[in-house]
Amino acid sequence: MSKYVLFSPIGASDPVRQDHDGPLLHIVRHYKPHKVYLFFTKEMAKNRGAVIKAMGDFNTEIEEIITNIENPHNFDIFAEEFSKILLRIKEENADSEILLNITSGTTPMSSALCLEVVTSHLRLKPIQVITPTRGSNAGVEFGGELENNFDNLMEDGKYIAPNRCIEPDILSFRRSSVKRDIISLVEHFEYRAAAEKLENNKYLFNEDALTLIQYAALRLNDNEEYRNSEWNHEFDYNKDWYAKLACEYYCILDNNAKTGELSYFVLLLKPLAEFIARCYLGDFTDEEVKSVLNNYYKEKNKQSYRPLIHRGEVVYNLEQYICIMGYKKKPEAIIAKFREVNIFLESRNELAHLLYREDGINPKKPLSLIRELLIDVFGNKVKKNSLNLYEKINERIIQLL
Repeated sequence: MSKYVLFSPIGASDPVRQDHDGPLLHIVRHYKPHKVYLFFTKEMAKNRGAVIKAMGDFNTEIEEIITNIENPHNFDIFAEEFSKILLRIKEENADSEILLNITSGTTPMSSALCLEVVTSHLRLKPIQVITPTRGSNAGVEFGGELENNFDNLMEDGKYIAPNRCIEPDILSFRRSSVKRDIISLVEHFEYRAAAEKLENNKYLFNEDALTLIQYAALRLNDNEEYRNSEWNHEFDYNKDWYAKLACEYYCILDNNAKTGELSYFVLLLKPLAEFIARCYLGDFTDEEVKSVLNNYYKEKNKQSYRPLIHRGEVVYNLEQYICIMGYKKKPEAIIAKFREVNIFLESRNELAHLLYREDGINPKKPLSLIRELLIDVFGNKVKKNSLNLYEKINERIIQLL
């Protein structure tokens, strides 16, 4: 069975004109669709008999769509009508590609079909049929005898007359529109939405673009499946596990700042700063720092230190890590950076208890401090590109689109 079905308005040049195929017959002759949907306005329906007779030479199923449309120059009528018909055609022919005759009929009919090609989620292939003279049909008489149709002539099993069907690149307009939408989603790190849109239009794009967007979505959501992607080799910048994890979450933090998701920014900033601080301090025992923290809290608020236990282990917060850094005599310049991050977090905690929200959070300073601390703590284990991971992924996606 042919992989094509054809939707064709019927125009004044169908079925033949001056001893040559009209557009309908020429498309059927060269594409051999297994089913043809013929669309008649009230005026063109008068010529049904001749059209059906001409179609008799081809082994194809025919469905006639006969309407009472009297004004074939009303674009709005066809825009709505064609959309409904094409949806039904796809439902009835799920495995077939839909051809559209964009030559027969009036200019509003052709325009409506071209608009469907650009805007519909369906995969549609527009077919244009140029005239036998390769020029205007003006002055060429309508009608003609089927028996004298030059396009019927064959020699050695092949048609003598040339194939006048062309496939105009109307899809380039659709591709440009879809590409614009995907780039916007990608630049806002909306990878799942971008992947869904690309999936619906994947025949327009390089398949690698889709797999890379899917990879970015998995990685951004901390789904370990991303490690199995063929793309991971290209974007696996850091070899040190701790540096890799810290940079991974820094990039997510950076994304939150760029997209204005400041609640998530604050939520992620605390555990990331604490993770970096823990890596910076290295090994120490709970007993070793217990007295140090006890003295710190007695001086601060005259209370004893009460360790927080989670799953049998003592858990420290950023303030406590800063205290331990002082005890360990770490460089004051680095301690000061951690302290600034902690001041920012404490101010956010105070605001969280109020009955109003402050939307004017400026993430620039704490983000800059975290970036500096990553380099201070992990040194050359942090590769430059790992701090711009999603920008690098986005650049690659756009290259592939």
